[in-house]
Amino acid sequence: MKPTALLAKTRRRLLLTALALAALFPAALAAAPSALAHGGIDAGQEPWTAWNTNPLPTVLVLLAAYVYLNGLSNWERPSHPINNWQKASFLFGLFLIFFALQSPLDPLSDHLLSFHQAQHFILRMLAPMFILLGAPLTPMLRGLPGWARQGVIRPLARSHYVRQAYKLLTNPIFTVAFFLGSLYLWQFPGAFNLSLRNDEVHALMHLTMTTSGFLFWWVIIDPPPHRSRLHYGLRVLYLGLIVLPNTLLGAAITFSSGLIYEAYAEVTQPYGLSLMTDQQLGGLMLWVPGDMMSIVAAGIVMIMWYQREEAQHRAESPARP
Repeated sequence: MKPTALLAKTRRRLLLTALALAALFPAALAAAPSALAHGGIDAGQEPWTAWNTNPLPTVLVLLAAYVYLNGLSNWERPSHPINNWQKASFLFGLFLIFFALQSPLDPLSDHLLSFHQAQHFILRMLAPMFILLGAPLTPMLRGLPGWARQGVIRPLARSHYVRQAYKLLTNPIFTVAFFLGSLYLWQFPGAFNLSLRNDEVHALMHLTMTTSGFLFWWVIIDPPPHRSRLHYGLRVLYLGLIVLPNTLLGAAITFSSGLIYEAYAEVTQPYGLSLMTDQQLGGLMLWVPGDMMSIVAAGIVMIMWYQREEAQHRAESPARP
């Protein structure tokens, strides 16, 4: 096969897989609001035994794992082999989604802001990062049934409008604006209180946060065969852009002198935490882990940048006799 044809085929495969991945996670979750909404803790129920009884999060996680592993088994001659740590990273990311939506963390977040912020941190930052580190593009595409690839995904990938939408959604300016915009939108008292009282709104909250997380990390991690538009230096700047807004929002919640989210006053608070103490812990949970993760990720990107520059320098240097 000619290099140009191979490149075109790789690009089509990339777009096909991106569409499949987008459909498998956020869109599937959006179709089932009850899987994302809080059920709360019943009277007399132990908090750490209050698991979400809706099986859909578990089904979606197992389905994603099956498609990924099935794709790996069907990939006889991988152009970019997936090593064991990448496989572990992908599966760990799926486990984080399971933990955030199925474990007692989900009902507890209906009563405590601190647990709610921890859940959002997992869905926005941790899970998308680990999943994309698993380089899921080609395995997810190869793991889909043939009728889905040929009858659904391929026609969409060939659509001019879908391609334009893909370019917009993966534009770094859009992704960082969407990432920060969704965070600020759902931290406003009106939107946050409404999400706690309405299951459909709560599902929309989790959908937008998870989607924004995938798009944000997409341009930083660029899982093969995808290549990000951003140079490594710009990726460091990109990560730095979210630190200050995240710090300001977390500090505003932490040091607020009054109750911000009144919906928590309508339910009981487990573990004897006062509303103000829980609110301060919630602000710190938003503030500190988010900033630390951005700084660590920026450091890792700088190391990768240095290693790549060194490799290019060695390749371009004349061979010694």
